[in-house]
Amino acid sequence: MTTRPTLPNPVDSVALASLDTPDGWLEYPLGKDVIEGNPDTRMKLLRTVGVKTPYKAVAFFTSQPSKFDWRFDNDEAFVLIEGHIAITLDTGERFEMKAGDAVSVPAGHTGVCEVLEFSRKFTVVTSG
Repeated sequence: MTTRPTLPNPVDSVALASLDTPDGWLEYPLGKDVIEGNPDTRMKLLRTVGVKTPYKAVAFFTSQPSKFDWRFDNDEAFVLIEGHIAITLDTGERFEMKAGDAVSVPAGHTGVCEVLEFSRKFTVVTSG
């Protein structure tokens, strides 16, 4: 996976972003993690560090239909805002999600993410 971009947000600043505006979107290339399809994954990053959390990525993500490997290097929780995805973890557990569903995955897992239709999510990744 490609190195995640960082922003120089002051730790105690308020971050505001809209899913529906074109400004602030960054490419999030998955490189060799792509199994099939062209995910054209993009992110709009709101925060990279928290007041009490050394690493805290808060972002919107979008992806086109595709299939790719994913590593949960840190605790990750997200809400699927639009679309349909399935995640199969290294434990064999499979989670199929549609708009309005949320999941929280503890650090240390790997898995395969299948984007079954164009999807948008709001995610928070933390380590402490």
